[in-house]
Amino acid sequence: MKVIGDGNNHLPPIHVEDLADSYLRAAESGLGGELFLLADDSTATAKQMASAAAKAAGYRGDVQLWPVADATKAMGMWVEGLALDQHIDSGKARRLLGWQPKHRPFVEEAATYFEAWKEHQSA
Repeated sequence: MKVIGDGNNHLPPIHVEDLADSYLRAAESGLGGELFLLADDSTATAKQMASAAAKAAGYRGDVQLWPVADATKAMGMWVEGLALDQHIDSGKARRLLGWQPKHRPFVEEAATYFEAWKEHQSA
């Protein structure tokens, strides 16, 4: 299990059902030309998210940090985005659309997501 960068960056996760709810609210709002930033209420770092995913999958090893330069050489420049510290304020969507994420942050639900993924793989 590898995390690109130092693992202290934040990634803005959002559950697909919360995203769908925001799209529906935006479509029904009558607002035009607006941009909304959306994320759950997570404050977990990339390393914490990777650790939660690894634990859910039964991985017993350590989460390894992969220097951005090495990851870029192996996978291309696009991976640099995975090391950015991203903070999203969903306040505008909350105010104008009445949107609230209903799902808990990823680290709290990683085991549930892993079980759903495994079930989907056997389907």
